[in-house]
Amino acid sequence: MPDKSEIRQRLFEHVRYLSETLGDRSIYRPEVLKAAETYVHQTFLSLGYPTNRQGFLYLRQGVANIIAGHPNNTGYYILGAHFDTVAGTPGADDNASGIAVLLETARLARSLRPPSPWVFIGFTTEEPPAFLTPYMGSRVYARRAKERGDRIKGMLCLEMVGYYRHEPDSQPLPFPLKYLGYPTTGNFIALVSDRRSRPLLTALEHALKNGCHLPVSSIAVPMGGYLLPESRLSDHASFWDQGYPALMITDTAFLRNPHYHSPRDLLATLDFDAMVELTVGLHYFIQQA
Repeated sequence: MPDKSEIRQRLFEHVRYLSETLGDRSIYRPEVLKAAETYVHQTFLSLGYPTNRQGFLYLRQGVANIIAGHPNNTGYYILGAHFDTVAGTPGADDNASGIAVLLETARLARSLRPPSPWVFIGFTTEEPPAFLTPYMGSRVYARRAKERGDRIKGMLCLEMVGYYRHEPDSQPLPFPLKYLGYPTTGNFIALVSDRRSRPLLTALEHALKNGCHLPVSSIAVPMGGYLLPESRLSDHASFWDQGYPALMITDTAFLRNPHYHSPRDLLATLDFDAMVELTVGLHYFIQQA
């Protein structure tokens, strides 16, 4: 069983460095965005992973996804998160929380021999102004993977995973979910897939419910997520659009977190105990997938 106190401390240190030491990691502060990229790269290297930069130009600046592991065309899984922020925010929940869980899950996975290979990716340029353009880091990766003929068995996207509320009616829901029996207390982690990715969704939900102590709620959205636009707002949708199974793991972002994309998105607002449970649950899933 992983040491939860050690996991908690490591998660805290990752978020503190990214959100407080670095802060705003937007494309408008290229030297800081580069520092975040380097932090992810060096952490993967320190864990013993073969690590590569997938570089490209955006707004005349060199940016890069950081890839740990061996992508191939025989079949692999991806766990990914973006390390950039919108301008003017320290991005503790969005998305230092996701990067922290990514890095810590990668650390725990070193000793595993899962049935399928896993690749861990820190994505650049998820946020505006790159969002929904060809220069979104995950779109670059997914497009090139498709061109190479990579067989991606499933992509798990960590998008804001640190903010939780325990008061009644603390979870706003978009139409029509408010009428379909979804939880109204914001203490759960949400799993969001498209219909084609339902087997991946079912497997992860089962693993989290059996492998950790964190409430889980899931939804598989028809029509590639377009029926519920909120379901497409992160890196997983880049993989949907290339025909790969993918899902988002999220605290529901702006639906729950009032500090979304603001200077108030701070370390002190995060629930590290919940993040520990998510990390342990992902470790459990990787052992089986």
